[in-house]
Amino acid sequence: MVLSTRIPATLLRATQATKAIKKAASARKGPAQDASNPRYELMKQILFYQQPRELPAVSEEDIERHMTILRAEKIFKMTASSKRRADRARKFDAMEKAYEALAEADPRLFEAA
Repeated sequence: MVLSTRIPATLLRATQATKAIKKAASARKGPAQDASNPRYELMKQILFYQQPRELPAVSEEDIERHMTILRAEKIFKMTASSKRRADRARKFDAMEKAYEALAEADPRLFEAA
């Protein structure tokens, strides 16, 4: 069936159904938005109304240990990064050599590549 505006009726019905679904979804409230939900109230109490805990006392040795771990992590990341960079450079050089070999072997195939 085609309407006078040349829009198929099935498309028109699908559009109306989509609009109805969106309207119903926007009217619903999720559990996090419902103020009567006891879990929501509990989360509010924990997050906003409790006094923050005090930080534990940290000794100089603990700070030094922490800084050592951070330095070791940074060195590890730098080493891994330089290895990846070297690997990419090696692969790129191999690719360039392969292109040069193809150009020498068959210029027609080289142009196609």
